[in-house]
Amino acid sequence: MEKSLRELFEDYVNECRYSAKLRAETIRGYRNVFNLFLKIMPEVTTLELLTPGMLNEFFKRINTRIRIVGRDTLRSGVKNSTIKTQFNKLNVFFIWLQRKSYINSNPLQDIKRPRVTYNDFRRLKDEEIHKIYSAITRCYINSFTLRRDIMMVSLLLYCGLRKGELVALQLRDIDIEKEEITIRGETSKSGNTRILRMHPTLLLHLKDYLKEVKIRDLRTEHLIVSNRDDSGLTYEGLKHWVQALVNKSGIKFHLHQFRHTFACKLAENDTSAFKIQKLMGHIDIRMTMKYERSMRPEDMREDIAKISI
Repeated sequence: MEKSLRELFEDYVNECRYSAKLRAETIRGYRNVFNLFLKIMPEVTTLELLTPGMLNEFFKRINTRIRIVGRDTLRSGVKNSTIKTQFNKLNVFFIWLQRKSYINSNPLQDIKRPRVTYNDFRRLKDEEIHKIYSAITRCYINSFTLRRDIMMVSLLLYCGLRKGELVALQLRDIDIEKEEITIRGETSKSGNTRILRMHPTLLLHLKDYLKEVKIRDLRTEHLIVSNRDDSGLTYEGLKHWVQALVNKSGIKFHLHQFRHTFACKLAENDTSAFKIQKLMGHIDIRMTMKYERSMRPEDMREDIAKISI
């Protein structure tokens, strides 16, 4: 009996998990895009229907569908970077199908990826960061969530963490005496462990938060604790945390903007691209250069003013 597209995808995921040893976050990304594809294209039930025409129709529907953002905001269209991400995550599955001889050709091989402009990598302005911090101090539930939320924003801002790295942090990764944070290889996209020096502001906020953890006698190994029970914050919990902070601060942001802000701040302070690459945990320095190239001329006014002839 011929396997369904869903069954084949599960075979692919098992290979990713147990043979290729891909990170859970990477597999989660593949699954999310595949589920979206099946949701948008319910008529694609067999391999025979997996054609370039159907893939073009998928991207058309993604671009034109009306979706609800927040409580009642209607929106359509997506960024080129989003389409490119979806393209890449589907493409690896289709390459696997072709390699296993389930299909003769990859339906994406003759479809052009969208061009991503560096404007998609938008940094947060200083006043936006201040408003986010201010929203936390104005709208906190209790002393624990106040100190936890301030610490989380500081971690993102002063370490440039990916969301998977943030959620995966454990107490053992924090060395207050050495003022270091360890990002373990098994939680990082690059697969490499990196050690980051704590910014003085982050160190202060971490100490305050860890005092609260001790007062409440929390026993979980996770650094970031849910405000519901003694367990680590989940991806879904992090998503709700971001949305709540967007609503409270009035600043529309996503987590990766903190990472971009971290990179831009380093570049503005004349940190070399090589050092930024190491701090960000990039395997390829070309990824680091994308962040640097996204800086606008207006971001460099002070640099121009420093020119002396």
